Amino acid sequence: MAATTTATTTTTTPPADQRNVEIKARIPGGSEDFARRLDIAKQLTGSPTGELLVQRDVFFNSPLGGRLKLRYLQPPARSQLVYYNRPDVAGPKLSSFNKLEIDEPAVLEKILSQTNGIQGELAKTRHLFMHEQTRIHLDEVRDLGYFMEFEVCLRAEQTLEEGQAVAEQLAETFGIQKADLMSGSYFDALSSGK
Repeated sequence: MAATTTATTTTTTPPADQRNVEIKARIPGGSEDFARRLDIAKQLTGSPTGELLVQRDVFFNSPLGGRLKLRYLQPPARSQLVYYNRPDVAGPKLSSFNKLEIDEPAVLEKILSQTNGIQGELAKTRHLFMHEQTRIHLDEVRDLGYFMEFEVCLRAEQTLEEGQAVAEQLAETFGIQKADLMSGSYFDALSSGK
């Protein structure tokens, strides 16, 4: 009698997108103004240095919209594949994203370049500070200048408006002017030469 096997299928529910409210802004005063904002971050968070991250982001075509990038980080940190979608508007905006830690980024870059195509890359040095539920980034982007960014990590029960209020309060604390707010990404600015 022949043995029969029954194939079982399991349905996996993908995790919900992570959400944050972001503000991104230029720091127009060069290295001096950048250092002043670093001092504000140190005082606000009680951290004398924050975390220094050297990053190289490779952006890929994303045919269904949003942005797809591979973020190279220096070991022992693991590199990351990040997909995110947010509107290109100035001021606080909702960003939905998913990220995955990667142990072999060069192999993944090769696969994604063959399947999606590369748009370009950018390099930056990031000072990361944590304040309550917000990631504060102070970035020096190669060939572009100095910037800062707030990522208010929303809890499941929090509304967009609650996150916007947190982001706007931080913008006031750091003295961000409306004219300095960015609508797109660093890569968009680098690609457009602005």
